[in-house]
Amino acid sequence: MASVPGIGDIPPQLSPKEFWALFGHLEHAGLDFKRGVPADIRDTIAAMAMTHGGLIVHGVDDQRALVGCPLSQNTQDRITRIATECGVDVQLRPIVVGDVELTICAVPEVRRRIVTTPDGRLLRRVGGDSQPLRGDAMGRFVREREHRAGEDEPVARVDLAAFDLTSLNQALTADGRPAVAQAGLERALADLGVAVNAAPPLGLRVLRAALVLFASEPREYVRGAAVQLVRREGVEPGPGPSSAREECAGPLAATVDCCLRFVAAHTRRFEAVVGSRRQPLSEYPDPVLREAIVNALAHRDYGLTGATVDITVWDDRIEVRSPGPLPGHITLDNMRVEHYSRNPRIMRVLKTMGLVEEYGEGIDRMYREMEARLMEPPVFEATASSVTVTLRNRMLVDVEDQVWLNQLDRDDVTADDRRALVAARQAGAVTPRDLRAMLPDADIDALLGRMVANGLLTRVGRRGGARYVLSDAMVRLAGSPWMASQRRRSQKLLDEIRRRGSLSTTEAAALLDTAPTVTRDLLNELVQAGLVRAAGRTRARRYHLR
Repeated sequence: MASVPGIGDIPPQLSPKEFWALFGHLEHAGLDFKRGVPADIRDTIAAMAMTHGGLIVHGVDDQRALVGCPLSQNTQDRITRIATECGVDVQLRPIVVGDVELTICAVPEVRRRIVTTPDGRLLRRVGGDSQPLRGDAMGRFVREREHRAGEDEPVARVDLAAFDLTSLNQALTADGRPAVAQAGLERALADLGVAVNAAPPLGLRVLRAALVLFASEPREYVRGAAVQLVRREGVEPGPGPSSAREECAGPLAATVDCCLRFVAAHTRRFEAVVGSRRQPLSEYPDPVLREAIVNALAHRDYGLTGATVDITVWDDRIEVRSPGPLPGHITLDNMRVEHYSRNPRIMRVLKTMGLVEEYGEGIDRMYREMEARLMEPPVFEATASSVTVTLRNRMLVDVEDQVWLNQLDRDDVTADDRRALVAARQAGAVTPRDLRAMLPDADIDALLGRMVANGLLTRVGRRGGARYVLSDAMVRLAGSPWMASQRRRSQKLLDEIRRRGSLSTTEAAALLDTAPTVTRDLLNELVQAGLVRAAGRTRARRYHLR
């Protein structure tokens, strides 16, 4: 989600260049431009209050011309009256941009109650629009807003020694604040928004969010603040025999790392030969795993005490289950483009620490990362009591091709583009007929035109005899078809040595169906590259992994 400045942080006078640098030209969930004070600010105020709050800038037209809207008595009365009709307390202040006076209206986020338009509509900000909530999404959103989030619950009699100062100071440093010793801990928690001041004699109240984020042993205060991990054998939907179990708990960032270590220990890592180097590749994309685990911990319902996040590693998939239903207005259909945080305090700290990126982008990133390796997309399931994401390890191309695809590092290359690139790389060229057989639902003419325009493929020949080869840039990245074939054969030898423990020249020649002299050259290249070692002489020689 794009950010906006706080109303108190906006200078009273700006040049036009400074103004646009501060606000940007594009409207979004937290920013709206109005020429004057139209009646439809009822919708904007109500929607911003039910999203994350924001700013309405009065005096900017749809073409982004600064036309002016001074904070006169009439302007103030009209905006205040409309806001009062919506039940929202707004702040107003004038600013001067160049020689034009504008009015800034700051709309707060309203929690624990519902704000509607005067005619009873419940709206949310989606991009630069105010859109209504309907049906089940409205019902769940209302329930979320009417009840205090689990993270907001104050915890009685917290021993401050329970907090891990190292984790807390990491968050403070990331937020641009100085590290603290034990004596400054209460103030630090308040600065990070996970402790609040109450009226005497209560004083500072530590919230459940603080313990989830920073307690060395959060389970002592929040039952279920942990992750249960299990490795199960097989692929069946039933329970299946388990071969390993672990429970991860502690400061939230450390819990994420603990989960990643368990998954890494119980999933496969591949190795592909790239040039003369051995390139490792995890069974599941690391960014996807991290995102799935962080999402489960950040968005779970901490009001469901006793329930844990559960991660199950199967032979063919990983399932990450989080307690609680989808939050607010989020549905399975809109989760890639919408955002709503059940635990905004926890999310705010995680974003500060760099554990999450921009709000609402994590789910979409998971899809993009799986697509980049031509793996099946993540599958989300939601019930009234939990949300589960399933990651499957089925791959459309082999490991060596996945390593090559990872090197593309381009967001404009679609899954169909990647499959076409792999086909061209393996065969040396690809024809429209080849691609229509491979991608029956794709518009092949449009796909090829786009790939040529983007510098991925080059057309050779005309009309019916046309074929498409990798562009020069892609050849530099992929190597020639002969080199790709050599790498695939080398990779096959490495995989077989890993499986058997060692391999002779005769066994390798039978595996590749090539002459022993050719096979021996391949094995010796792997020795020279430091990937395998040779033991024994002449016919008794065997090759082992280094």
